[in-house]
Amino acid sequence: MINITKISDDYIMALSALIQSAFIVEKIATSSKEIDNDMKILLESIYKTETFSAENIYGHKRNLSIGLNVLKNILNGNNEIYLMNTQKYALSMMLIQKNISKINDLQDLIRKKIDNYNENSMMATNFEDLISYSEKIYTEYIAIIRPRVIISGKKEFLEANSSLIRALLLSGIRAAFLWHYHGGSKWQLMFRRSEILNKCNNFFI
Repeated sequence: MINITKISDDYIMALSALIQSAFIVEKIATSSKEIDNDMKILLESIYKTETFSAENIYGHKRNLSIGLNVLKNILNGNNEIYLMNTQKYALSMMLIQKNISKINDLQDLIRKKIDNYNENSMMATNFEDLISYSEKIYTEYIAIIRPRVIISGKKEFLEANSSLIRALLLSGIRAAFLWHYHGGSKWQLMFRRSEILNKCNNFFI
């Protein structure tokens, strides 16, 4: 008997978080943008490791409304450049998540770094430290994995926002792990597209 994954709220929230991370990366690679609550929720999610509940990790569904709306545009087949870039980054993060899952020692090293952050209460209250620490994890343990995520953008913004971009990529990979836990796979985005889109369209009802 074939076990078909239920498209649950957790599934949609995790996928929306992944897309939101990719979308914000696309935005800050091409324009200036202040750090806001949408970014903070994503970055803080990296260090919430004691639960598989998307609501406990990201809070209310509406915290991921940007990602949800972008996801709906992608599933509807819109082909604007920013959506194509967002989808490309999201797929790259899914692939990295899959590759990390094959390396147990690497998963353990990343988990230890996250635990170290959580144990340092002074660091955990400083958002700039959170960005810096997340970038360090990405640079030391994620950037070595091939294929790498290649970000397109304007040189001035890529340089100015490099730390934040790497931290957001880490948050997207974290969301990819959660999405996979709740049954997500890239093949469903093709073969169950209409079902996922219908769930997205009724997500706040």
